[in-house]
Amino acid sequence: MSSINYESLISSALEEANISIVRVDERSFPGEIWFVVWVNEDALVAAQSLAGTIEKALNDVSDVSNQSLVVTFRPHRVQESGVSEVKPKSPLSGPKVDQLIQLLEARSRTSDALPSLKYMEDPRASLAAIGASRHHLVYGRRGVGKTALLLEAKRMAERDGHVTAWANAHTLRRLDVASAFLVIAEISLNSLIHHAGSSQGDSYVRLKENQLRLTRLRAEGPISEGALGEMIAELNRSLRAVLREGLVRFYLYIDDFYLFPGAKQPNLLDAVAGMLRDCDGWIKLASIERLTRPFEPSSMMGIEVPHDASKIDLDVTLEYPESTQKFLESVLSNYTTIAGIAKPTSIAQNAALGRLVLASGGVPRDYLNLFASSIVAARSRTKAREIGREDVANAANRAATSKRRDLGQDVSSDSANSLQVALDTLSNEVRGAGFTYFRVDVSQKSHQFYDMLGQLVDLRFAHLIQASLSDQHRPGVKYEAYILDLSQYADVRLKRNLAILDLKDGVWMFRRSGTAGTQKPLPGTLFRDELRQAPVVDLEKLTKIVDDRMNG
Repeated sequence: MSSINYESLISSALEEANISIVRVDERSFPGEIWFVVWVNEDALVAAQSLAGTIEKALNDVSDVSNQSLVVTFRPHRVQESGVSEVKPKSPLSGPKVDQLIQLLEARSRTSDALPSLKYMEDPRASLAAIGASRHHLVYGRRGVGKTALLLEAKRMAERDGHVTAWANAHTLRRLDVASAFLVIAEISLNSLIHHAGSSQGDSYVRLKENQLRLTRLRAEGPISEGALGEMIAELNRSLRAVLREGLVRFYLYIDDFYLFPGAKQPNLLDAVAGMLRDCDGWIKLASIERLTRPFEPSSMMGIEVPHDASKIDLDVTLEYPESTQKFLESVLSNYTTIAGIAKPTSIAQNAALGRLVLASGGVPRDYLNLFASSIVAARSRTKAREIGREDVANAANRAATSKRRDLGQDVSSDSANSLQVALDTLSNEVRGAGFTYFRVDVSQKSHQFYDMLGQLVDLRFAHLIQASLSDQHRPGVKYEAYILDLSQYADVRLKRNLAILDLKDGVWMFRRSGTAGTQKPLPGTLFRDELRQAPVVDLEKLTKIVDDRMNG
């Protein structure tokens, strides 16, 4: 702990320029300490002009080794006095709802720099499990909570005194395997050396020597396979001296791993696992399962489930709608509370909240973003006082554009085109039969279109609602039941008498579009009975249609 009062030094330097500080927040990172200085809004520009001078003064007197001191300024806005608060015209207008929209849009996506507003443990995940001394692969669709889970596990590990490092594969996707490994290795060593502080133990001295070697290798450019193997072996030898049970434990978190090219994934994981072999050091990786190849059997490269790593699957969503709705509303309540709004039902109908679960497919990020968009949609209606079902449908339609953009980012351009055609083909087939939900014969799981269906589910264009549905008339025949994403059938121009499933208070509801008085609840076995009425899509037929369209 430093004995220097840095806040006092910052305050003195600013007072010479007649600038007063409101407060100073201190944040520590590997190799750096940041001072976030809040000053009055009208003094911000003047304060920023002094940042370099203040940083030099702080670093000159610093008694903290291997740390750079950085100063940044933020504006403190003074509330004008004497201005009476204007009462909102409706519950959907006013500063509180404006703040809620901003919070939802800014904090629905988590990252190492911007963690969750408040972590809510998903019943589908297990913090206790991911904190274990074992490699873990955390799988789930975009926005399902993989990053939030890793960040909370990282926070708990740091609280217990363990060493952590964070990497995102988005920054590695254009690198070859060796270069990507060197980046991850350097990040790992930086964290361990920072943890060592001023220690001069032989084990830490070797780590520092390896850190310098890594930096030199990265600067020299591409390295040979042999040189990479030697580096992995040397790093492992050095790390085994430090990462021992009861001494130092290390967790390496790798987010968005699916963004690293699939053909290279086993080799990169093999290199990282080799570096940590026989150490108290563990990989915690988040990815989309269908886009991930952790192990290559032919070369024995990578890490294999369950022998080398355990899998945590976050993709159970609409199969258990009641628990999913409770969880999502508990997450949303954190945002409404901070914005000063009593609860979600203060500004949204129960029916709208149920449809929001359906529209999001149970994915937390989609749920939060759709709630914000639904407020905007409701505000466009004259004298709207709360979010209704149709506002959610309008928001889902607009969200489809960003989903299609995700489709182009997650897969190659050729695959994106074929998936787009597959989506249109599937949607037309199901709606043409008069339904928004459908069945797939599990005997066709090995079919080419089944893999495309899986990718459409990953991209949230369709959602699994029943993993195993028996055939009443043919013993042994099983189906999977899916529902199209709301954006595929919420358009007001759709034909009448379309069989639609909705959610209300966690219970499935049935209705027919454009037909009053057809809504009815589907508790218990009634839901299964209704699913058995859904069309069975022939994957062979759909494949031929897609091929004809792609080749025509």
